[in-house]
Amino acid sequence: MKTRFIAAIALGLTAASMAALPMAASAQEKTTDYNYVGAGVGIGDLGNSDIGLSINSKVTVADNISVRPGLITDLNFSDSGETVFLVPVTYDFNAVTSNGRLLPFAGAGLSVSTEGEGAVGPLLTAGVDYRITDHVVANGTVNWSIYGNSQVNGSVGLGYSF
Repeated sequence: MKTRFIAAIALGLTAASMAALPMAASAQEKTTDYNYVGAGVGIGDLGNSDIGLSINSKVTVADNISVRPGLITDLNFSDSGETVFLVPVTYDFNAVTSNGRLLPFAGAGLSVSTEGEGAVGPLLTAGVDYRITDHVVANGTVNWSIYGNSQVNGSVGLGYSF
């Protein structure tokens, strides 16, 4: 229950930041063409646990388009554990703050779970990047993996931007 509540809050914050987009689109000072790799905490439906480790990244492939490969694991690498591999393609919205540091995104892709016999299915994702400095990015993401037993999870982390 706590997990779904946390995921709903994160999704609500993401929606609120995207709703502010039309008011702040002209205030962009930073571009969306940065790349990063990082780590953080995974939260949500993760095998037998609600908390785990996440690895996140962003690779810009075109104007406002990125691939954000990552994984979320419960760190239990036995048959009852789960690691979810995520490969979404996202649209990176313009900054929603006057300093150009808060950058929302939304997209879709592929989710692969190792739980049990494994599962592969479509993925919907949304979140925000916050550029703390030119080389440090805070990231929050909510993921909905749609397969036999759909699951919602997310991650909060830091990345090194290059």
